Amino acid sequence: MCIENKMKHRFTINQLNKNGYAVCKVENFKIFKALQNSFIKNISFPNSKNKTIEDVRKYFAKKNKAEINKSMINFITFNKNLSELMVKSFPNLIKELCGKELFVQRRAHTTINVPGKNQAKQVAHYEMISGISPFTYVIWAPLHEINDEGGAYHFDLKTSLKIMKEEEKKGLVNSSRVLNLMGKKKPPKLKFGEAIIFNPFVLHGNIPFNSKLARIACNVRFQSSSKPLLQKNTDYLKYYRLTS
Repeated sequence: MCIENKMKHRFTINQLNKNGYAVCKVENFKIFKALQNSFIKNISFPNSKNKTIEDVRKYFAKKNKAEINKSMINFITFNKNLSELMVKSFPNLIKELCGKELFVQRRAHTTINVPGKNQAKQVAHYEMISGISPFTYVIWAPLHEINDEGGAYHFDLKTSLKIMKEEEKKGLVNSSRVLNLMGKKKPPKLKFGEAIIFNPFVLHGNIPFNSKLARIACNVRFQSSSKPLLQKNTDYLKYYRLTS
């Protein structure tokens, strides 16, 4: 890895350590583009031959949750390799954070969020709630450019930890303060090939957005295999070794 790339990774890791999250760039664009093409090929929608990711986004923007879930059934085959494709798209950053020996999510997630005020929003939460290890990182990567407010938002680490401790004392989860802060958050705009990496302590979620296009993103969880697991163990994670 060249000095310039090492400096970029160091900047990303510094931002990650400071804020709990950071924007990162795809390192192997060929693999990430193949991931996008595989999604287009495997997702079920009419006249899919020679279609682009924008065609897919436009089609699903008008669909309800049940229709989207039905289309995602044919996507299961693609999802089998999604974790590996995601990790291979960011190999050097992941290696600097966790080394080559990893525990990786067995099946990475793909989500399709449709626009409109009546659509479900994801209330702010942090990954530790789901029982993953405190040594876990998450990479969230949209399969297209995000130039509107259809992305995901993240609270900085200091704010997240403060809210977490306050709510623990009061016996609350997602208090009115969190809900009020959600309404003020503006997700960052991202170019295709940019993603967000964050730790399990950062509050994050999404808000309703206005657009003619749906938002499609993949996310994967990983950690060093030398670090202990929590409630999510080998039923959820698998061993994986980076080769590059």
